[in-house]
Amino acid sequence: MTGAPGILAWLRPRAVPGVEVVEPDGYRRALPGPRVATATVEGEVATTADPDLARVFDIHGADARREADARLTWAAARHGVPALAEAVAASPALAQPGCADAHEMLVRAIVGQQISVVAATQQLALLAALGDALPAALVADGVERCFPTMAQVADGADVLRGPAAKTAAVRRAAEAVATGAIDVSPAADLEVMRAQLLELKGIGPWTVGYLSLRLGDPDVLLLGDVAVRKGARLLGIDDLAGFAADCAEHRSALMLRCWAASAPAAPPTAQRVSAASR
Repeated sequence: MTGAPGILAWLRPRAVPGVEVVEPDGYRRALPGPRVATATVEGEVATTADPDLARVFDIHGADARREADARLTWAAARHGVPALAEAVAASPALAQPGCADAHEMLVRAIVGQQISVVAATQQLALLAALGDALPAALVADGVERCFPTMAQVADGADVLRGPAAKTAAVRRAAEAVATGAIDVSPAADLEVMRAQLLELKGIGPWTVGYLSLRLGDPDVLLLGDVAVRKGARLLGIDDLAGFAADCAEHRSALMLRCWAASAPAAPPTAQRVSAASR
């Protein structure tokens, strides 16, 4: 199981108008180039010829997900947490949602701090209007422009509504990436990237941890995340930090399980990874 329907469920409320479209059987979006990339979902499987969308759906991570499941099941038995073992058995190999554009994901993570998914998507729609329009030949069915470049975000961040401090943090981060001062990419040294981002005013551990998760880090656990703590309680994990110590190198999988446990029940025909975070 790849968890492709779960990734679609994750993407759907976060889709930025004009940039991306989530459909029952797939996902389309504009990307730098410019180009429009498409992923098709049939059953539990996502297929795409685009390597950036392959990361979004964690298409090549099946072996790692099975290894993570084995570690979580072992830790659940060791700590007496049968609900977690049952969750793994019921929905094995949850996909870890990735990202198609690391720069865009950094902006999404900052904008989404301490606000709802709906509010964050509304703010991102304001920023998206700054992006370059697609050539007419690529415009189709709701996809019409690229998400703005970091230079465009830095220049136009004032379109954002809300606390001035958050707008300043978005601009500060965009400038750092646009100038090359910080490498934010799937190929970046994540430890170095996190340290550099944390030096920027307005960016904290949640933001860099979430960004790392979406860049494919298998060992992220946001202990301060409300939905993570709620999910851990519902699974019967009393000491999350202690439990996580036995899940080293696979803590992202543990966090996804906590998010899934805390999420509202999904419709019978849809499986979700989580809708608990940005």
